[in-house]
Amino acid sequence: MKTELPLFAVVGHPNKGKSSVVAALTQDDRVEISPLSGTTRQAQRFRLVIEGRPVLELTDTPGFQRARACLEWLTSEPVSAEQRPARLAAFVETFADEPRFRDEVELLRPIVQGAGIIYVVDGSLPYNPLHETEMEILRWSGQPRLALINPIGGATYVEEWQRALGQYFSLVRVFDPLHAGFEQHLQLMRTFGELGHWDFEQPIRALRALRRAQRQQAARLIVERLYRLLSHRLETGLPALEALRSDDLVSRFNRELEAIERESLRELERLFLHHDLETRIQRLQLLPGELMEQELWSNWALDRGRLALVAGTAGAGLGLGVDLLAGGHSLLLGSLGGGIAGGASAWLGSDWLRRQLPDWLADQQRRRQIGPVSDPNFPFVILGRALQHARAVLRRSHADRQPLAVNADEAAFLQRLPRAEQARLLKLAWQLRRQGLQGRAARDLEDWVLQRLDEDEVASKSSSG
Repeated sequence: MKTELPLFAVVGHPNKGKSSVVAALTQDDRVEISPLSGTTRQAQRFRLVIEGRPVLELTDTPGFQRARACLEWLTSEPVSAEQRPARLAAFVETFADEPRFRDEVELLRPIVQGAGIIYVVDGSLPYNPLHETEMEILRWSGQPRLALINPIGGATYVEEWQRALGQYFSLVRVFDPLHAGFEQHLQLMRTFGELGHWDFEQPIRALRALRRAQRQQAARLIVERLYRLLSHRLETGLPALEALRSDDLVSRFNRELEAIERESLRELERLFLHHDLETRIQRLQLLPGELMEQELWSNWALDRGRLALVAGTAGAGLGLGVDLLAGGHSLLLGSLGGGIAGGASAWLGSDWLRRQLPDWLADQQRRRQIGPVSDPNFPFVILGRALQHARAVLRRSHADRQPLAVNADEAAFLQRLPRAEQARLLKLAWQLRRQGLQGRAARDLEDWVLQRLDEDEVASKSSSG
């Protein structure tokens, strides 16, 4: 029985990664995955959908529980090879309501209804002849069959499995659903096409186009996040000057910055169909101090010496170089404050407010606002965190249920950029804050971010090939 939509039943022994294969290939993090054996008790169908069009359907099935008894029933009456598919269908019909063969019926039903077979084994364990019973049952179906060796805990016994599986399956592949890259997913889809009459080239082209569109949208989201964080101001809402406490304001400002970043991170994760991802990333927390020099930022951004050179290269048009080289104290309330400091000083008198707030935080009396952050390292902090997170999401398998750890140690690429490129980024960041998201700076930054994401995709393709 042939179907227009490619259908495959993912079968095998319990706890060999069947559900992980389904989740990875359909890009669906709703597939239930557990280290406990027997998590899947009923067959469930999941589809890979591209722009509203289903291109692949996989059925996640329970594992074999009584394969030997099943094969004994199948062979209890002599049948020819031509009659074996009908005999297998008779087993499903006969034991449809029999608890003893519940798992076998659940996994065999989609196969007798026309689904191809993906048989999953664990390549970290030695080959066991007991699997031959399962493989013989599947051979009775006459359906196209592919064996996947999942190196759950290593690839020690992969060759052993390949020799055995090749006798029962027309195609045998090694596939790690937790770590396989995008290109490996596409290669496996081509393998599906070799099993039957299905043409996967058009879906593969559509997946590539979708992936490119997702990266473009991710670049846009990152620039929007950069703009929101760079331009953020806090409404103090304080009834009197006596109530002004710098610690409270800084804490509130931090919470709002964190909320902006967290919301944007979640939006990017949903863009790549990760709906329930637990992301662990160092808190975006600004602490009082000259130019945020705390070690907290050393991994995300530029070191002080490099920053001084970059700011100088960015040009006096931004008012950065002289201030930085002079010690940085006037950065916020001087060149980057945009005239805000004058009104605040007149309101509060002398340098009172400057003593109350950290150097990197501007203030505005008439609007009862503080902010934005004007430390020249702040754009690098945001971009470093954003790019590292986006790269981690791009590489993330939908089968992975562990928290996503975004490490600052891996974000040192900003330190390695040529000084001219760092200066250009700094200039674009401050232009973005002035021009907004409709300006030229936003488009230039989107192009730069997209180029970084594209480069990472190419590198990932090379490593998987």
